[in-house]
Amino acid sequence: MSAPHTLYRPPHRRPSVLATLCVAVAGVLFFYPFLWMFLSAFKDNREIFKPLQLLPRAFDPQYYRQLFNGEWIPFFQVFTNSLVVAVLQSAGVVVVTSMAGYAFARNRFAGRGLLFILALVVIMMPQQALAIALFSWLNTLGLVNQLAGVILPGLVSGLGLLYFTQVFRQVPDDLVNAARLAGASEFRVYLTLLPLVSSALLSFGLIQFILAWHEHLIPLLVLSSAEKQTLPIALAGLYGSSLRFPYAVLMAASSLILLPTVVLFALLYRRFQSALSELLAH
Repeated sequence: MSAPHTLYRPPHRRPSVLATLCVAVAGVLFFYPFLWMFLSAFKDNREIFKPLQLLPRAFDPQYYRQLFNGEWIPFFQVFTNSLVVAVLQSAGVVVVTSMAGYAFARNRFAGRGLLFILALVVIMMPQQALAIALFSWLNTLGLVNQLAGVILPGLVSGLGLLYFTQVFRQVPDDLVNAARLAGASEFRVYLTLLPLVSSALLSFGLIQFILAWHEHLIPLLVLSSAEKQTLPIALAGLYGSSLRFPYAVLMAASSLILLPTVVLFALLYRRFQSALSELLAH
């Protein structure tokens, strides 16, 4: 006698629908402030101070023209300054911390544990606690009011050291031993392993670019002249600077400041996702 047929029951879909609804609501809540900021670049001050009014009366790009012609800030100059700082700092910190991470992951040396503890201290210590000492050090080096004075402190990252130490620990020992048996120097072994961890290099570079692009404390501490300022500092100086200042200019600049990070994230998203999944898997 054959077994009785069981009735097919379709999978219960209510949780997935609920999850989709929650994600959709969260997406709207997160996207709305950016949409309001973008549309506010076309409003006058009276419209901006009506937060429930989303659409402007007219889409006149006059405030973008005021931003680009340098009427309020030297936009293209400060934008270039921010780009130079973010690119050089992110590239430099990747080089420095990846070499340090390789050394910690693949070599035993005296003081290794102490240096690792110092890296943890650097992560936990707020930047404000080091502000006076940092300014004094940069002043001694003659880097005050120089972009190099903003770039140099960012080359040290305790988080980057921990990150790349974990990354290089995941590389198979056989590859490292084979390169050493072939007579390669430690620096040559490090260069040989770089293609294997390229996703991690690009991912950390992206994170550091975003941090450097939006950095406030060190540029505010080091840079004094308007031509040497970075974009976030220049925009912060505009806020409340004058009663006749059109806040739509600030909204236009705030919309444009998002472009580099959005473009980079879109280009490197797959690499970032791959490096994060590999790191969490181990």
